[in-house]
Amino acid sequence: MPISRRAFLLGVPALAATACAGQPPLRVAVVWSGAELQRFLRVVDAYAAGSRRPVSVYSAGDNISALLRGPAENVIPDVAVIPRLGLLFDPLVSPRIQPRVGGHVQDAFWRGLVTPYEGGPELGTWFKLANKSLVWHRKDERHAPANLTSWMPRPGTVAIGAADGWVLSDWFENVLLAYAPEVYDGLFAAATRGDPEWWGRNEVAEALTVLALIWREAFTPDQGRRALTLQFHDSILDVFRYRGADVVAAPDFALPVIERYAGKDVARHFSFPGHAGGPPPLVAGGDVAVAMRGGGQDALDFVEWLTRPRGSDEHDALTDWVDEGGFLTLDREPSHPLLREPALALRGREGRRYDLSDRLIGRLEGGDGRGLWRVLTELFGDVAAGTAAPAGAAQAAREKIVTSLTKGIGR
Repeated sequence: MPISRRAFLLGVPALAATACAGQPPLRVAVVWSGAELQRFLRVVDAYAAGSRRPVSVYSAGDNISALLRGPAENVIPDVAVIPRLGLLFDPLVSPRIQPRVGGHVQDAFWRGLVTPYEGGPELGTWFKLANKSLVWHRKDERHAPANLTSWMPRPGTVAIGAADGWVLSDWFENVLLAYAPEVYDGLFAAATRGDPEWWGRNEVAEALTVLALIWREAFTPDQGRRALTLQFHDSILDVFRYRGADVVAAPDFALPVIERYAGKDVARHFSFPGHAGGPPPLVAGGDVAVAMRGGGQDALDFVEWLTRPRGSDEHDALTDWVDEGGFLTLDREPSHPLLREPALALRGREGRRYDLSDRLIGRLEGGDGRGLWRVLTELFGDVAAGTAAPAGAAQAAREKIVTSLTKGIGR
């Protein structure tokens, strides 16, 4: 639903800043809420305290895609920090972005992700990274499977926040990348072309079947129905506060939730298992800071300041965020020992791939109740909360994806 400029500025706690009287604030849209939003506000406060232009932060949540695509130019933010890479290349959003020219140089893998397919300057700068191939457990227990196909957990041992579609897509991406990395690489291009051929391959159905088998074994129908109401943070608490489950597959930013509610030094993690002796998958995610055209030079300057490398001896609100966990960057090694290896892998491990669903736009674009997230939620419901056979449910899921690409169903 379109929002007014006034609603944009007042929608979330705004950051009052000291600057020239009457100077309008730089409008920054993010998806975060709660503790992450408060962390970001501290970072922005440091920017404003330097006698720069005042900043107003708006938490758009999952509506950020609608905000950036909206017809009302006066509510387009000056800067956006977006979690879905595909939005940079959306035909409605891309023309509204100021390309990045100059500034500090980031890793080639990450630069390539924000560069237009036909070439040209980068459209954004990486602010926050995420390692999405971790499985967390209590430090006094270890439940690392030997490989993907041997991972047949007992009911009640795995926590999944299935109410959040991105959690299920992370599971799918890890399984598919472990099972058939060459097919994983082709799915994004196929979805961009609206071509169902790659999505119809047997390897996709086989990976979906492996996924469905794991979900079927991990839940009784009652547990599966409860998981469909469980959000990401709640699934973390299921393992570390209530001890209702033993493991939870979750990105690195699960750590602050664990330590806030369960205490320090209670958690460990292992890599999402590989397939048949192959390497474990590494699915990377992250948030890109983008200057929109309406923000002018001030927007470019803010993005450059926000994403600039911090030295090892430099300390500010951003480095505090990195050091306390839940925030990985390309330029600073986290001080928390549980995050050093996950951060290093994102910066250079061979075989890393970017989160597939976060790159998709169009008919398979993620969002609760939409696209790939919807298909995976229905698959989870069929096998974990229902009684559908995993192989049949996986075939049905693949057919839904193919139908979506060919007929536009599920847009």
